Amino acid sequence: MSLAQNIKKTINYSKKNGYAEAVVAAWERVTAKYYADYDYRAPSQDTLARQRADKSILDLKFSVLVPAYETQEVYMRALIDSCIGQTYENWELVIADGSASDIVKNVIDQYQEPRIRYVRLEGNDGIAENTNRAIALATGDYYGLLDHDDLLTADALYEMAHAVEKDRPILAYSDEDKCDESGKRFYDPHFKLDFNLDLLLTNNYVCHFMVVRSDILKKMPVRKEFDGSQDYDIILRVVGNLLLKEKENKGAEPVEKAIVHVPKVLYHWRCHENSTADNPQSKMYAYEAGKKALIDFASRMGWKVDVRHNKHLGFYRIEYKHGVLAHRPDLAAVGGFVARHGKVASGTYKGQPLLYAGYMNRMDLYQNTELLDIRNMAVNKAYQGVYEQVTGQPYESTLCTESADLPQWMQDLERTAGGEERLMELSARLCRELTADGARLLLDPVCIRKL
Repeated sequence: MSLAQNIKKTINYSKKNGYAEAVVAAWERVTAKYYADYDYRAPSQDTLARQRADKSILDLKFSVLVPAYETQEVYMRALIDSCIGQTYENWELVIADGSASDIVKNVIDQYQEPRIRYVRLEGNDGIAENTNRAIALATGDYYGLLDHDDLLTADALYEMAHAVEKDRPILAYSDEDKCDESGKRFYDPHFKLDFNLDLLLTNNYVCHFMVVRSDILKKMPVRKEFDGSQDYDIILRVVGNLLLKEKENKGAEPVEKAIVHVPKVLYHWRCHENSTADNPQSKMYAYEAGKKALIDFASRMGWKVDVRHNKHLGFYRIEYKHGVLAHRPDLAAVGGFVARHGKVASGTYKGQPLLYAGYMNRMDLYQNTELLDIRNMAVNKAYQGVYEQVTGQPYESTLCTESADLPQWMQDLERTAGGEERLMELSARLCRELTADGARLLLDPVCIRKL
């Protein structure tokens, strides 16, 4: 990201959150330098040739859906070329064009490519309705969503095909990065986590490149009231349906099995003056639509919550009335950070300054985790027996918002030689037992216990 872009983001951030917060955020960006040396490395020509020669799964067809509107010629040409350049051959590019001018049509007319399916719409009805027109034309097994000024890597559909061919998950997504207007310089990679329910409920980290099984997407038309965050709404509806099935039937396949992460950069998100990637302020309506999608999701789940914007644009905070465990039987426990001398003392973010937001702001967000620290934890009522069995102690919440002091047995153990290590071993054992039946653990970074 250029110096000018960083300055612009810092100014916008300070207007929203105050200068003190902006200084901390700027300092983190300068000192942490998350993937500052990143450079996208395309697969070698030998690798691409091997992929083209692989005909093992050509029965799986992808429909790449593009709602277009007055797309600049250079961007549309680059998009089409990125599809034609795919090493996986069984695809169609469906372009629903809501432009008033012929700018998109004139570009497409220059290609003699039968896999391009083009429809000229009578008017521009917005991203959602234009996408629905593309869905109506599509004939693939999976539908991939591509913005009209972005790019797919040459191996995108090949990697997706291999990720979904066996189990045919409902949804799959890849990592992504950003590119400049020329489409030749790449930066700000987003290396994503595998499916993480509560992280998704704070941010659409799935985003690009996402493919959805066609039989599922055809049943849930894209909703125009969520224009700008229509992808987020689709994901939340898919996840909501799976969670409701999981709730009704304990033996149902967990949502984690139905959504696949392909840990490779397969999508370049182009940055220019009017794009959300480069200028978040340009599409504030999209963040409001994302908030609406979350409210709709929570309502379907029967949760009583308030949803508000986080200090980072595009990120959200769900406040559960009467506490998260009152609404979430899928959670065995919730916990927060344990800190010492201004740094996280245990868990995934051990050693990180508490002031930092972390890579992709994850340290500021709800997320599911494999490990919680027993010194800052509340256990759901149904699992308190597991806590007592593992610890040999009566259950007592240590979550910072509910209890000011650690139980005496924890204090005694902590003061012994190697006591802190033994507490963490106990925490790890407890967390394994709590999640043995598929229950989730929630990390809430707002809850901080300082030792």
